[in-house]
Amino acid sequence: MSDRHVRPLSTSERWRALASLGDDNRLELALSSLPSIRAPRVRIVPGAIQAELEGTMGSINEVSIHVPKLPTRIWPQVVRVMRRSASMREALGMGRVPRSFDRLIARIANESVFPEARRVTSACTCGDPEMPCKHILALHELYARRLEDKPWELLVLRGVDLRDLLDKAEQQAHDPNLPPLSFGAHEEPVLFPEGQGADLDSTLSAHQVLSLLGVRQAPLFQAVDACIASFVDADAVEAG
Repeated sequence: MSDRHVRPLSTSERWRALASLGDDNRLELALSSLPSIRAPRVRIVPGAIQAELEGTMGSINEVSIHVPKLPTRIWPQVVRVMRRSASMREALGMGRVPRSFDRLIARIANESVFPEARRVTSACTCGDPEMPCKHILALHELYARRLEDKPWELLVLRGVDLRDLLDKAEQQAHDPNLPPLSFGAHEEPVLFPEGQGADLDSTLSAHQVLSLLGVRQAPLFQAVDACIASFVDADAVEAG
């Protein structure tokens, strides 16, 4: 079976893979401690997942997982491209994290919405010398389960103000640096494919990427305008 027919991993499955919870021993440790997590005391904040776990003899273990927030410099460009994708805005508005948005972030920020495993750090007050301890693994599994119902919590963790982002993207202000969509379309047809194996490098040319991001050189547009004007002038002379 070719890669294009492989079912894409869900948000929760991708988090489990990031935490290496596919390993039977690690998963067993996570599941053994999962009931001890005080669910009402779990907090998802920009850059961190925090929780309390009941330890032995009534002790409380403070557990946390930390990831870097996405850089603030990327959002103006992200908004400009989101304005050209109604389906992306719709998915985000429903609390989902579409692959198109993940690829958009990767293209502009040079990193995915999902943090690299090496950039994820954790801490626990249990004092276990073997890290990550079972409490940290349990918190990873709990967060993966939360993502099944609330995938948007991944954006919270990465410091994305989703409501503000959507509000700005839905302001359909005319952008003179971006070419108009063809034939009055409301969606950029080749913006970002949703296929599991698709990659922007093989889908969009460098010129297309620059065009989508609105960073093409002004002289190019001036040259096109000059060519059009010359044809118009030639037609006027023939008609005269």
